[in-house]
Amino acid sequence: MLAVGAAFVTGDRWPYAWMAADLILFAVRFLLMRECERTRKRGGTGPLAGLMAAGGSWSVIFGLGCYGCVISGDMALAVLAALNVAGVVGVVSSRNAATPRYAIFVMLAVSLPFLVGALFSPAPGMSIVGFQVPFYVAGVIIVLLQNHAINARMIRAELDNRDLAIKDALTGLPNRIFLQEKLRGMCSELAAPAANGGRPFAVLSMDLDGFKHINDRFGHAVGDMLLRKVAERLKRAFRPGDMVFRIGGDEFVILLPDTSEIEATLLAKRAIEKISVPFDLGVGAATRIGLSIGSAFAPADGEPELLLTCSDHALYEAKRTGKGRYRAHVRAAN
Repeated sequence: MLAVGAAFVTGDRWPYAWMAADLILFAVRFLLMRECERTRKRGGTGPLAGLMAAGGSWSVIFGLGCYGCVISGDMALAVLAALNVAGVVGVVSSRNAATPRYAIFVMLAVSLPFLVGALFSPAPGMSIVGFQVPFYVAGVIIVLLQNHAINARMIRAELDNRDLAIKDALTGLPNRIFLQEKLRGMCSELAAPAANGGRPFAVLSMDLDGFKHINDRFGHAVGDMLLRKVAERLKRAFRPGDMVFRIGGDEFVILLPDTSEIEATLLAKRAIEKISVPFDLGVGAATRIGLSIGSAFAPADGEPELLLTCSDHALYEAKRTGKGRYRAHVRAAN
């Protein structure tokens, strides 16, 4: 509307160029926003750099347009330009606190051309308005930075609370809550073949053999140290994309994405070998424990809760037949 007013008052061509550029950028930004939203739903980020570049281009064009309005000498256009600059700077300060450097660029791109135009405008009194602009923009930038700091602290606190909710405090591994969330997500993806090609995954339930004896003999501090060392060995025993969880006591669960039964067997046996190597816990002689493992497979063994039940049954069978062993869940014949 400011560009339309400038075209009507001045009779020049530059407001029409301003309107054309504004409409083009509006269309470009709308398409980029839609693409960002579609990509976000697929778990990506989308063309955020392009969206910010389009926004920055808009602010430069808008600032130049306001410069043309105030330098025209028409008081009504100058006042409208001042109101628009103040409004844009205020809105950017409140809406873009998450990206302060980008917000400051937009505010300067909008206000600096107006400032120059106001200082040299033939309209009476505009130089006084121009003199006030730096103080206004500086104040709004201070508010922006304060809002950014507040938002950053809130996000950090939210992430910390999330970590406390889904991580085991002793080992730093994800806990049972996160395991259930991850299992539901992986089963949902498996139900949609387009998402991951319908590839199966394995669930390994693990229990330490001999941990209670160590804990009772040397105390909880040594037992906690042993659990942390076990967690580190388990993370090294599996592939980078595999996920290790501690679900309580000396119980662990491993999720193996895109894994066949043969691969799961090899990985389970490697984990048993690594845990069987003696641990140095600072109590004299090296300490030995064992590891028993049971497995289940998706989608053959069912939904999330049933997968855990099946892998637990296989684990109990491994411990019943001598411990330090691996057993896969045996499915009932149809």
